Amino acid sequence: MTQFPLLAGAALAAALLSACTSVAPVQPAAPAASRTLACDDSIKTAFKPDANTTVVSVRRVAKGEQVVAVDSPQPVTIARDMCLVKLLVGPGSTATEKDRNARSWTEGIGMEIWLPEPAGWNERIRNYGGGGWVGGGHRYADKIGSKLPALVNANMGYASGTHDGGQPHYQDASFAFLSSGSVNQDSFWDMSSRAIHEQAVKTRALVEAFYGRAPRFSYYDGHSQGGRQGLKAAQEWPEQYDGFLIGQPAISVPKFSLSSLYPQIVMKSELGFTALDKPAAAAFARKVAAVNARAVASCDREKLGFLLDPAACTYDPLREAEALCTSVVGEGVLGTNADAATCMSAKEALALNKIWHGPTTDGSYVPVSNQSYAHRSGAALGPKQLWWGFPRGSSLNGVITNASTDMLAIILGDVRYASEALTNASTPVRNRWQELTYASYADVFQRALTQPMLRDYLTDKPELARFRSLGRKMILWNGLAEDVIPPQGAVNYYERVKAAAGGEAETQKFLRMYNLPGVAHSSQGRASTVGGNNNSVPMPMLPGNTNQNPTRDQDPLFSALVDWVERGVAPEQMVIRSRDNGTAYPICVYPKKITWNGSGSVRDAASYSCK
Repeated sequence: MTQFPLLAGAALAAALLSACTSVAPVQPAAPAASRTLACDDSIKTAFKPDANTTVVSVRRVAKGEQVVAVDSPQPVTIARDMCLVKLLVGPGSTATEKDRNARSWTEGIGMEIWLPEPAGWNERIRNYGGGGWVGGGHRYADKIGSKLPALVNANMGYASGTHDGGQPHYQDASFAFLSSGSVNQDSFWDMSSRAIHEQAVKTRALVEAFYGRAPRFSYYDGHSQGGRQGLKAAQEWPEQYDGFLIGQPAISVPKFSLSSLYPQIVMKSELGFTALDKPAAAAFARKVAAVNARAVASCDREKLGFLLDPAACTYDPLREAEALCTSVVGEGVLGTNADAATCMSAKEALALNKIWHGPTTDGSYVPVSNQSYAHRSGAALGPKQLWWGFPRGSSLNGVITNASTDMLAIILGDVRYASEALTNASTPVRNRWQELTYASYADVFQRALTQPMLRDYLTDKPELARFRSLGRKMILWNGLAEDVIPPQGAVNYYERVKAAAGGEAETQKFLRMYNLPGVAHSSQGRASTVGGNNNSVPMPMLPGNTNQNPTRDQDPLFSALVDWVERGVAPEQMVIRSRDNGTAYPICVYPKKITWNGSGSVRDAASYSCK
């Protein structure tokens, strides 16, 4: 079992360097440069890696200063003196977008690179990925664009670079359409690929110029869209990093994005309304939440309030009398629930089963009792299944009360299929997604896979031969109570990597994956129980709001990656605890699963094993 000693600050850096020297070969440091850079405006003229790169601003950030990250209103207290350098890497979309006021007008990729003072640098890069449609204040001298974990990474002594994906509008897909209404191919390419490559190249070049020597090791750390970005780097440019920590990755984006819209197709087809009918959608969401709680209660053998293995749960509301309204005929049962706010009709129960199952080519579904474990877990798609829905125990409120339309509009190249949230002057028409049927939805799903731009955005190439040959390492983790990206997609990717690599043993030489029960979508850890007792869910500590200058043991997944890269110690199971410190258990290297031994306290790690 992996254990992490308590080390901090200079002691951590010294221990890591000592361990590297004594246990595994260390990459030799590059010869010192003829000069280093000062943290002032001289960098604007001294740092010229290529003609497309401009230094926007240079700012000293003092130890103790409080900085507000783009994704959190709570300030980060800077733990050491730093230099913040902002870059703009052209050319952007100015050749195709002439309207400077359009959301699609951009001069390139904005970057922020956080550089600890030389005495506080641990001689490592830990670049951080963006989330969602990224964007932010990277290119503006008076703003902070980096997501919060990047600042925390720098607090620990890492040089840390981030980027805005090539567009400055935070979490706004409007950049994807030119003012003419056509797809903005230039900026989409920046978002999909170019920004990821440039992040690595420019961060390393600035690090070498600023410190006068190369980093001993370079790491990639990313979550969600940032996880997809890390997978893209591993697949295309594995030489850029020694290790990759990939969290809840937005792998196969066009597929899972469309799967998030599928509940709306089901609701319209089976129940006659969509999320645009807010009262009807909210009422259905309340019923779904009640039935989801019944599913967890039915399958939660340990009585934890969440599911250790959602794929093993075969709960079906059509087969439970208490889930169905009084006198509703189900599958071999007659409904007995008299609470109109929580009971379901047969049509509502059928709709929920279809949502749980995920999109199919014709709107059909296979009853959960007839599905194999492989189909439910993500190891394989079921008959006619296009992608997976969310597991039982995950909140479905978001996909029921909101329509996810950005990717649909991009696939069709038509802003009219987006929601009102997408800004574009070419037409005022929106929400044509309501016209979709099961058949036309399936046609769009298949169309996404024929477009080169979107095939590149899938980021799901399973062949990692060059990654393996270079000795690179990756830890991938998922939440099993996901409410944004179905975790089965990452499981499926792992299985395809395993097939290409020649089996489990070969795969685990370079890639290991952890599936975390009760964890919803969040870069800083977010638990989800149907009862709301979220502090009782064990989670690994992650850099963030409540963990702003973590010691080694307070950053366990990344510490395991460092040990693997720098000491050759492969990650195994590790014990995690809940925030209330009342529950602990081991998380397991896939395909092993957390298993209660059937005796002993379910709150005690000793009562569990990995099987």
